[in-house]
Amino acid sequence: MAISMLVTIPIARSSLGPELFGVWMLLSTMLSFFAFADFGVGNVVLNRVTAARAAGDAALTGRVVAGGYICTSLVGLGIVIGWLAWCAVADDPTSVAGRVAPGDRPQVLAALNVLVVLLALNLPASLIQKVQLGSQQGHWVGSAQLLASLTTLVALPTVLHLGGDLAAMVLSSLGVILFVNVASTVLWLSRNRAASAPRWSQVDRAMVGALFKAGTFFLALQLASAFAFQSDAIVITQLLGQSPYGDYAAVQRLFVFASMLISAALVGLWPAFGDALARGEIAWVRRALKYALGLAFVVICGLCLLLALSMGWITKTWLGTAHAPPILLISLFSLWAMLEALGMVVGSLLNGAGVIRIQAILALVMAAASFAGKWFLVPWIGVEGAVLATIIAYCCISVPAQLVLLRNLFRDAQHKAASHASTDLTPPKLLGAKKS
Repeated sequence: MAISMLVTIPIARSSLGPELFGVWMLLSTMLSFFAFADFGVGNVVLNRVTAARAAGDAALTGRVVAGGYICTSLVGLGIVIGWLAWCAVADDPTSVAGRVAPGDRPQVLAALNVLVVLLALNLPASLIQKVQLGSQQGHWVGSAQLLASLTTLVALPTVLHLGGDLAAMVLSSLGVILFVNVASTVLWLSRNRAASAPRWSQVDRAMVGALFKAGTFFLALQLASAFAFQSDAIVITQLLGQSPYGDYAAVQRLFVFASMLISAALVGLWPAFGDALARGEIAWVRRALKYALGLAFVVICGLCLLLALSMGWITKTWLGTAHAPPILLISLFSLWAMLEALGMVVGSLLNGAGVIRIQAILALVMAAASFAGKWFLVPWIGVEGAVLATIIAYCCISVPAQLVLLRNLFRDAQHKAASHASTDLTPPKLLGAKKS
């Protein structure tokens, strides 16, 4: 999806006016902002499928998957109802997209309607990706994402060439993702029917409740991450308007592309850590963590250096702008990309270990500090303030907390492994002593 995003941004910028381009960038940001709108159920399903697979419990896998589909369907229905209620009570429903000119509001409202409906449908459809990752079959996820990206790469420029509006653009992006997820669900479940396919007989009210309860911590963690890392759109559009955000977001997407490459490379690390911890393979976890951190740092540094050195040429050729972005903005984006890459590696381990509650609490504190800082720094130094506020909050709160959590995780895992070893050895020795 990152490649299709980079290719279509200059086309959209030349086809839409500055305000509608800013709205489109906001809508595309909202797609990732609401990717976790399943109340954290998808991540709980991933962890529980991983644990069930490690234990060889196919029946439990089926119950988890069935409960996951019920939960995500209910959340999708709730999102649609909530949007309809907002439209009924709000004087201007498009205000969620920032300041929009009256003449553009009908088009923006139609796009928001399409976005909400497709999002609600995609919640249960995208659950298959979590099931595939938990089953150690991440190649299915990669193949589906590649197909969706290539299809969007064709569909979105075609819509723009034909003069399509914002609603058609949303349909050609999120609609394609929905279609691919549905196709992947049908194909994968048909191939794994005996082990993982959910059945109505497996729907368990207790399981549904447990998934929702455990998902609340993932939800808090993801909401906090969204407000800390993706609330730039909210703050900048409200304080400075759509036009400044459009240019800011276009440059931001270049660094998001670099982060997405790291994220794609790490897609199987979360379930791999969870599986290894469930089997007590602590030495492998240590080696994998060090290797992943080193590799992520080297790769992201190289990508950021390449972007920084070629930014003037990229923006001139890609966006058709006369001036390169400020060096301060480029430097801040580069620093944040490095911090984010390392944080994704650590987060994969902590999530696989089930260390969610404390992460959620810390993330909420960090998000509040970051969000507040943006409202203070953006009016003071401009759009650069949004990135700077995130970096300051992350370094002061998240980084120290992650170091403490990692130390405690390995200490507890080592003690647990030593305890199991002692338990396994003691009974035979005692029995042998009694016999002698």
